[in-house]
Amino acid sequence: MVIINKVADLLRDVKAYWRVPAKGDYVPYKEYLMLSVGWLGMRLATVFGIAFGVNNPFTAMTLHMTHRDLIILSYICTAIGYALAPLNAYIIDNLRSRAGKYKVYVRLAIPSGILSLIALYFPYEKIGYFPMIISLFLIGQIQGYVQGWYNTGVSNLVYVISPNSRERVRIMMVTSLVHNFAPSLTGLLIPVLSDVLANGDLYNINTYRKIYPAFIIIGVVLSMTAYFGVQERIVQPKSQVAGVGLIDALREVSHNKLFWIKCTDSWNNFMEDAKNILMQWLFYYGKVGSMTMYGIMDTVSYNSSMWAMLMSPWLIDRLGKRGFKLVKNISQVFITLGLALTYKKHIIFIGIFYFLNRFWETSEVIDRSIESDIRDYQQYISGERIDGAFGVVENYTSGAIGAVTNLFIPWVYRKNGFDGTDYNVLYVYDDKGNYRPDNILYKLLDVLLKVSLVGAAIDVLPWFFYDLSDTEQKSVIRVIRIRSAAQDRKAGICDDGLYCEACEALISSRENVGKEIVGKYAASSSDSRKAVRQKNREIKAANEEIQIAQFVNREIDRFTSPAGEKILELSVLMNNSLDGTFNGNLYEEAVKFIDILPAGKTKEEKTQRNEAVRMIKSIRRSEKITAKYYPGGIENYSAAEFEAVFDMPEDTKEQKKAKRAAVREARQSRNIYGRAMKPFIWAKRNIVLAETYADIDSFISDYDETRKRLDEEAARRAAQEAAAREERRAEAKRRNNNK
Repeated sequence: MVIINKVADLLRDVKAYWRVPAKGDYVPYKEYLMLSVGWLGMRLATVFGIAFGVNNPFTAMTLHMTHRDLIILSYICTAIGYALAPLNAYIIDNLRSRAGKYKVYVRLAIPSGILSLIALYFPYEKIGYFPMIISLFLIGQIQGYVQGWYNTGVSNLVYVISPNSRERVRIMMVTSLVHNFAPSLTGLLIPVLSDVLANGDLYNINTYRKIYPAFIIIGVVLSMTAYFGVQERIVQPKSQVAGVGLIDALREVSHNKLFWIKCTDSWNNFMEDAKNILMQWLFYYGKVGSMTMYGIMDTVSYNSSMWAMLMSPWLIDRLGKRGFKLVKNISQVFITLGLALTYKKHIIFIGIFYFLNRFWETSEVIDRSIESDIRDYQQYISGERIDGAFGVVENYTSGAIGAVTNLFIPWVYRKNGFDGTDYNVLYVYDDKGNYRPDNILYKLLDVLLKVSLVGAAIDVLPWFFYDLSDTEQKSVIRVIRIRSAAQDRKAGICDDGLYCEACEALISSRENVGKEIVGKYAASSSDSRKAVRQKNREIKAANEEIQIAQFVNREIDRFTSPAGEKILELSVLMNNSLDGTFNGNLYEEAVKFIDILPAGKTKEEKTQRNEAVRMIKSIRRSEKITAKYYPGGIENYSAAEFEAVFDMPEDTKEQKKAKRAAVREARQSRNIYGRAMKPFIWAKRNIVLAETYADIDSFISDYDETRKRLDEEAARRAAQEAAAREERRAEAKRRNNNK
C-alpha cells in the first residue's frame, strides 16, 4: 500500500509539473523526458567507434591488430588529443550560439551517424594489414572527433539544465535509468544476433555490418529530442564582458583541489578495470556457455545498476557525495575479492559478482553530480564560469599518466604468455571440443583479478580528502546568484528572476544567521516512527538553512574583515590606476600588498587572498597585452556591443557573411579585452560587491514589486497553458464526435 501511494503521488506530481517546474525547482518533468530520450539516442548512435586498446573488440579482436601497433596508435591519438584539447576548451568556454552552450553540438548527430556508417562499411579486410591500419587511424580520427563533440553536447546538458544540485541529482538519476537502457539493449541483442546471424562469431566484421547500422540510425533520430526539448540554465552575470582566456582558465582550474581529487579517482582505472574482460573471455575463449547466455547474463548484470541509480538520491541525501563514493569504492574491493575466489567454481558466481559489481556502476549519477558541483565551486572561487579548461587539464594529466600505465596491462599479458598476436593461447578447447592443456586463460585471469583488487583498494584513498558538502554547494550557488545579481543590477541589465532569487537568499540569511544548530529530536514513547522521521527531516532542513545563512553572511562581511579590507583597498588602487597606460607603477604598488595581506582564518578568506595574489601577478601580463593591442590606452568594450553583433540580420547570403565576420571580430576583440582587463575586472567586481553588501536594504528594496511582477507573469503563462489544454481536449472531443 505504501508503494502504491508513493507511485500515485509521483504520478500526480508528474502531471502537475509536466510543463512548469515545482516551487524551488527549475526543470519541468517534460525536460526530464526530453533529455533522457536524447541521451538514450546518443548512446545508441555512438555504439560503434574506432579505438585502439589492447582489448578493443573491433580493432584488436575483430581485425587482429597487434598489441604493439595498438599501443603506438593510442600514443599518437593521445598526442593529437593534447594538440586539440586547448582548441576544444576555447570553443566550449567562448563559443556563443543561440542554440546554447552545449545544445549547439547536439546538431552534430547526423554527420556523426553518417561517419559511423562509413567507418563500418569501409573494406578494411580487403586492403592488407598496413593500409588497414592507416585507414582505421584516419577514419577513426575524423569520426571520433565529430562523435566526441556530439557526445559532449548531449551529456553535458545535465551540467547546465539546473543550478540546483539536488535537482541535478534527480535528473541524473532519471536520465541514467533511461539512457543506460542503450547498452543493456545492445549488450543483449548483439551477442544474441551474432548467434542468429553469424553462428556466434561475435568478432567478425560482417557481424558488425549486419547489426550496428539500425542502432545508429534510430539513435540519431532519438537524440534530437535533447536539442528541441531542453533549456540551458547557467547562473552568471550578463554584464560580464570578458571571455575566458585559455591560459587563465587552466591556471584557475589548477588551483581547484576538488578537481584533482576527482581526477585521481580515475587515474588507476587501468588497474581496477583489468577484471572487466573476465566474463567476455570466459564465454568466448573458455566456452563456459553460449553467446546467447553471455548476452543474457551481461544484460541482467548490467541492469543491476538501475537499482543503485534509483537509490542514488536517497543515498546521497543520507551519506553525502563523499560518503557515497567511499561506500561504493570500499564495496568494490570486497566484490573483486569475491569474484577472484569463486569464478572458477560455477558460472553462477560470475553472474552474482558481476551483478554486484555493476550494481555500483552509478558514475552517471554520482560522478556527474560531483563534476557539476566542482564546476559551480570553480565559478565561486574564480568568478568565471569555466567548463572547457577542466577537460584540457584532465586530458593532459590523464593522458600523460595513461601513456605510462597503458603499457602495464600488455606487460602483464606478455609476462603470462599472451603477446597480443596469438589469440589461440586463450582458447581452452580446440575446434573438436578437446581440452587444450597449454591454454593460459585462467592463469591470466587470476593475475588480472589481483591487479584489479589492488586498483580497487587504491581507489578508496582520494575521497577521504573531498570536503565540499551538499550544504556548502547550496551555499555556493546562493552566493553566485547574489554576486551575479549585484553586478547586473549595477550595469542596469539584471534579470527579474535572478534578482528575486538573490534577494530571497539574502532575506533567508537575515532570518537564520543568528539561530543555533539543533540536535536530533528527542522522541518520547508516544511518538510514532513516522512523526519522529518527519520531525528530524524538519530539523535537518532548518539546520541546513542556518549553515547556508552563515556562509552567505560571511560573503556579505567579506570586505569588513582585516583580509577583506586590504583586498578592497587593493581593488580601489587598481581601479583608480587604470588609465590604459599603467602610469604610476601600478605593479610595484600592488606587489606591496602581498606581504600585508592577512593569511585569513577561514577557508573563504584564504581563497580570497590566493585570488588577490594571482590578480596582482596578472598585472604584468595585462601590461604586455595592453602595450601590444592598445598603445593609445585600453578601449572600453561593453556587453551591449558584444550582444548586438548576434542580433545582426542574416536573411541574405551577404548578410550571413557579414554577420560571421562581425561575430569573429567581436569575439577576438572581447578576448583581447578580457585578457588585458582581467585584474581590473576583478577589482571592479570587488568594488561593486562591496558597495552592494554595505547597503543590502537598498539592494532588496525592489524585491516585493519584482516578485509580484514575476508571479503575475507566471500566473498568466499558467492560464495560457490551461486554456491551450482545454482547447486541445475540446478539439479531440470534436474529432471523436465527427467519427
